[in-house]
Amino acid sequence: MRHILHLLPVFLLHSANAQFYNWGWGPPISVTQNGSTITCTVWDPLLDQSRTQSYSSVAEWSSVDGVVATLSSSGVVRGIVYDIDMSQFREDNFSFVSGTTVTNADGIIAWVTGSGTVGAAIYNPAAQQWLDDTFSFSSGTSIINRHGVVSWVTGSGTVGAAVFDPGTQQWMDDSFSFSSGTTMYNKDGVVAWVTGSGTVGAAVYDPSNGQWMDDSFSFSSGTSVMLEDGVVAWRTGSGTIGAAAYNWNNDQWIDGSFSFNAENSGLSIIDGTVHWTNNSGAQRQGFTASNQWQSNANTAVRCIYFPEQVGGSGAPHIAYFWCLSIGASTYSHSCGDGHTITRRWAWKRYANPGAYQPQLTVFSSTANSTCDGTLNFSGTGLNEVTSDNLGVSWTGHSIRLVAEVPIGVVRVMDARGSLVAAGRSRDTFMDLPADLAPGIYLVHTADHSTRRLVVGD
Repeated sequence: MRHILHLLPVFLLHSANAQFYNWGWGPPISVTQNGSTITCTVWDPLLDQSRTQSYSSVAEWSSVDGVVATLSSSGVVRGIVYDIDMSQFREDNFSFVSGTTVTNADGIIAWVTGSGTVGAAIYNPAAQQWLDDTFSFSSGTSIINRHGVVSWVTGSGTVGAAVFDPGTQQWMDDSFSFSSGTTMYNKDGVVAWVTGSGTVGAAVYDPSNGQWMDDSFSFSSGTSVMLEDGVVAWRTGSGTIGAAAYNWNNDQWIDGSFSFNAENSGLSIIDGTVHWTNNSGAQRQGFTASNQWQSNANTAVRCIYFPEQVGGSGAPHIAYFWCLSIGASTYSHSCGDGHTITRRWAWKRYANPGAYQPQLTVFSSTANSTCDGTLNFSGTGLNEVTSDNLGVSWTGHSIRLVAEVPIGVVRVMDARGSLVAAGRSRDTFMDLPADLAPGIYLVHTADHSTRRLVVGD
């Protein structure tokens, strides 16, 4: 049985402001156990009081970063957070299969059942609900839950990964490799693998186009792989050294093979730079600012940042900070309201409407890089757009959107406020497949415009 108590005692939170939490996970939760019942306690800074809630049928639990994950003896997985805006604990159950293993990290609960079904759940503070999904159903599956990404490899060697995209309000998953004897790695938003025959591959979720981007690089037997700081490196059985990094400018992986010396050894990645030694001495290859691998160069630390406004301009004012930098090992989000978050990615709650300029700085041991973003929480709700800069129509099987600028994220809500369709486009034209019943729908776009869509009989 695992007991992980948060290091911050409740009394230290007495004077904290609600917006100064990493809001995706809410305030820290302390947990005490009595038999199969746990009691969760938080300090609510808006109510200025301590709040408690008890939960039964708990065989195992962990409390990390404001998320409590529990597992019952029959395999029921539960998630618990405290939502300050709702002044209450929010819980949900996700899986009901015996033999389940649960992990709780970085705001995400992930699990794999005894039969190999993989699932994950995250609390969305904008929707104010837990959102979960399942992805793989193969026996012998193992998972890694790290840095916002859940990855898995099945007993037959299929590699897959999933990440929650707050823009589409969906878990986005994909599968990449289908070879036996595969070993998988997951760090800093990148998933890498090497098959039993030595094929090396990697994948990263690109939020700018809303999909996983994967590639394969090497096909030699006896290959070993390393993954650090957004960089994948490998050494083949014959000694060839290679590496790959994702180029965010043109949406593709850039890989290279650097040395074919059987004496190559001591492969390592330091600050995104690939190091090794051979009979000619120390060697290194860096991924430069021009997106090229270069000998005797250090990897250029680059800041890659996607601050995303979630849930419209009405309260609560929630943003999501994607950080997918290369060559960095630590991160600092200056949120623009006096709050700093030192995580690779984070949810953020802003207390007041208005425009904010969040800034991300990423650090290696010797260098840093900074990038800026803009968020605009203005007004009390979404505006109804009646001008011609956005056209919305129903084709009978899809929603057609035409705009003057790239459309970005699109979310379609029904009259009850439930999400019925979502997508993302980098173009000014988009056909969003949707199975809509007759009724009135609201189509929300990335610039926080809303158009009304009427679907008839």
